[in-house]
Amino acid sequence: MAERIIEATVNGRPVRRLVKAHSRLIDFLRGDLQLTGTKEGCGAGECGTCSVFVDGKLMKSCLLPVARAEGADIETVEGLNGGNVLGERTALQKAFHKMGASQCGYCIPGMVMAGTALLREAPEADREEIKERIGGNICRCTGYQKIIDAVELARDVLNGAVAANVLDNDEEEESFIGSSVRRIDAPAKVTGALKYAGDMVMPHMLHMQVLRSPHAHARIVGIDLSEAEKLPGVVGIITADDVPGKDGFGVFVHDQPVMARGKVRHVGEAVAAVAAEDPETAKEAVRRIRVDYEELPAVFDVDAAKAPGAPVLHDYAPDNLVKHIPIRKGDVAAGFAEADIVIEETFRTQPVEHAYLEPEAGLAYVDADGTVTVVSPSQNITHHRHFLSDILALPINKVRMIMSPVGGGFGGKEDMLYQGMLAIMAMKTGRPVRLTFTREESITVSAKRHPAHVRYKMGLTREGRITASEIRIENDGGAYGCSTEGVMRKMAILGAGPYDIANLRMDTYGYYTNNTSSGAFRTFGAMQGEFATEIMLDMAAERLGLDAFAIRRLNGLKDGGVTHTKQTLGSVSLTRVLDAAHQGSGWENGTAAPRGDLRRDLGRAETRAPCTLGARFTERRKAAVSGKVRGRGMAASWYGIARTATIDRAGAWVELDDGGTAKVLTGVTEIGEGILTVLAQVAAEELGIRPEDITLGDNDTARSPEAAHAGATRQTYMIANAVAIACRDARSRFDAEIAAYWDVDPELIEAANGEIRARGTNLKMTMGEAVAVCKGPRGVVPVGSGSYTAPHTGLDPVDGSGKPWQAYVYGCQVAEVEVDTVTGEVQVLGIWAAHDVGRAINPQGVEGQIEGGIVQGLGQALMEDYQQVEGHAVTQGFDKYILPTSLDVPHITSLIVEDPDPLSPLGAKGIGEPSLLPTAPAIINAIHDAVGIRLTALPATPVKVLAALSEKRNQQAASVAAE
Repeated sequence: MAERIIEATVNGRPVRRLVKAHSRLIDFLRGDLQLTGTKEGCGAGECGTCSVFVDGKLMKSCLLPVARAEGADIETVEGLNGGNVLGERTALQKAFHKMGASQCGYCIPGMVMAGTALLREAPEADREEIKERIGGNICRCTGYQKIIDAVELARDVLNGAVAANVLDNDEEEESFIGSSVRRIDAPAKVTGALKYAGDMVMPHMLHMQVLRSPHAHARIVGIDLSEAEKLPGVVGIITADDVPGKDGFGVFVHDQPVMARGKVRHVGEAVAAVAAEDPETAKEAVRRIRVDYEELPAVFDVDAAKAPGAPVLHDYAPDNLVKHIPIRKGDVAAGFAEADIVIEETFRTQPVEHAYLEPEAGLAYVDADGTVTVVSPSQNITHHRHFLSDILALPINKVRMIMSPVGGGFGGKEDMLYQGMLAIMAMKTGRPVRLTFTREESITVSAKRHPAHVRYKMGLTREGRITASEIRIENDGGAYGCSTEGVMRKMAILGAGPYDIANLRMDTYGYYTNNTSSGAFRTFGAMQGEFATEIMLDMAAERLGLDAFAIRRLNGLKDGGVTHTKQTLGSVSLTRVLDAAHQGSGWENGTAAPRGDLRRDLGRAETRAPCTLGARFTERRKAAVSGKVRGRGMAASWYGIARTATIDRAGAWVELDDGGTAKVLTGVTEIGEGILTVLAQVAAEELGIRPEDITLGDNDTARSPEAAHAGATRQTYMIANAVAIACRDARSRFDAEIAAYWDVDPELIEAANGEIRARGTNLKMTMGEAVAVCKGPRGVVPVGSGSYTAPHTGLDPVDGSGKPWQAYVYGCQVAEVEVDTVTGEVQVLGIWAAHDVGRAINPQGVEGQIEGGIVQGLGQALMEDYQQVEGHAVTQGFDKYILPTSLDVPHITSLIVEDPDPLSPLGAKGIGEPSLLPTAPAIINAIHDAVGIRLTALPATPVKVLAALSEKRNQQAASVAAE
């Protein structure tokens, strides 16, 4: 390959490197200079994670040839503060930290660069211009609101409107619990110092590339590796024949091989993998592998999969059924007989891509003691370790999983798509091996939200009381089982909504097809069913002349209510969240029939102006012109906390350490939700020290106790409680030693903010001094352990009865939209979101989760749609798969409701997933309020909106003609 010398100034220093002439600027920065703060999220200039300054101009380094660097002055995120996480950060980096603007952090270096460019070029920019100028950068976690807040704060500090010390100072709080403690991982993220799996390197590391199937369903007749093996630089090639143990993995059904064995079942399935000295050689070797396929008949939708004589994907599922979950309560036929009205409708929800900004990546090696180690952004290292033990035919203590920082997950990194290949290659070659997916690979092969077809029948009295519901939901599970069984279970339990329904028949089905697999995605199946329920309730309210809030208050579960699985509840906060959303949004009561611009609750201060690109150059247009109509809608939700219908558990170890600090070890999985900060707050509060005194151990199966996966909105509920119990255990031993040293009753010992004292006496010392006493004169290392259990029970296989969770949360959102009747575009201007979280450990973090979930829900409602044609993805990049940007997001008002869980030591429940649930139905109901069209298939694209408006006009014309 041709090479050339590049001389440039990078972050103020001259550099001279021999580089491959065909490479890009991002390759030069990340590979040759190891400036890994510049990320590659898409490779197409769409996401902005690769943003750098070239001669003072912000550019996407993934689009620039390396030749562009010749003689240029290049500034990366590391150059903003010298690349030192301990160095003085810029005002903008400090503002990101203060405002809680980073979550997973993968997009943040690029966002910081975009914000820096904005403040340099437009130091007086208002909020709307800020949104427009950072609109070329995507964030999947935060919902953008706190990023925009941070840029505004930095602007005001730099302009002297706000004192600079506001960036460093925080209000003193009486307790760390309930305080918006700053995220402890933010400094490493805003400076680009944090290393994700794709940033990591090891001596003698090999680079892996994967050969993937071009067919949706085919038998593998033969694989010829000979030409690839001859290529200089190729060190190892593996296929299914290289799997030493039991080949199969999956969250519920272990039906997915490490690489295709005998046949491929979806486009993009791994067939072989190559490890070479450099990525280019590995890619060329993949191109030289020859595979002889015999194409097989395929199925691409549920109707085809369940048809008589359909091609069978897996021998153990001759009907292509992955899982059916039934729920039965009461007598549905009798319930419909009691009804004054019966409504029937069908709904469709689309497959949705997780679109985490960090593509899948991992690094594997064999330790000196023969332990196979895999470093990857896995959401469930415990589960993956068990799989690998079987796959590699190794004792489980010879398999080690280390969680690298996770650049977004949302359920998509629960599946073990590539870790098995990495481990086998490391064993075969004896060298470290790294694999990083392209964005196209990630979208093509990673699991999606289950696309669902919902058939719904609801009976009600004329007063609005639900007498019966019958719901059948069929889902495309794709080629492998992944999380389909669990998704069907949660969908069945929650799909009918948080309502007191005496008579219910619910059936959820997941089917195998030759599409990309479906799996875990934020809300884990609850969204599809609850979406349909919330639209049905608005339809019923319109028919009966009721207000949308009123019909939900009438039917909503109350304290002591009985769920669809016949579980008797304790405290139910649904009424409280309904009241909070109603009052917070200033909702005007009225029938659920379209009211549009006749409403008097539109245009409140908590809404944003409609987005018009370039509006700063022209007079901003008003909503009332050009066929634009506003409306409002609402929806409610519920969600179960922690693992579904099975016992959940988590463990933790704690040591009070020298200097009055503490070590906390637990298998926690930080995927951007802020759990590390929450654990630091909990530990600090329980131990009597400060969050900055806490050292949290890595999520490493060889170094920490099991805490299971990041998912099911379980981490605060399960792991924070385990940490609290472990801290109390350590403190009880510690207090006993200090009490003995002082000769007082242990009940008198108190500690807070790094000081320990005996109540009612003058005895006190710092925690550092007390630890020295405990370890020295007393001879005791103050350690503790804790385990927290949620004793959920399974569902009865016939009627679905059981206690799937001990803690439930409830939510309600109001959406205000503007519909352009000329273009079909829908803009969401405001959302008021009331959510019960149990106890808000970190209110700023709770707001961040609410905002992020809402924007993902907005994407599902209006634009996101993973499309395939005969199993081939046609939206395999961010240029075609449309995601919300800063220009799309509404003003979000978070209304936090606290109904502490009595069975939780902390009272906290969770918010990570539930925040998404009411968003899409609230938006769809708002569209109906604005223009009188009832959309039942997501997303509500301009094409669908215009088609529905046209149909409405035709129906009106036909009605007039008939009269």
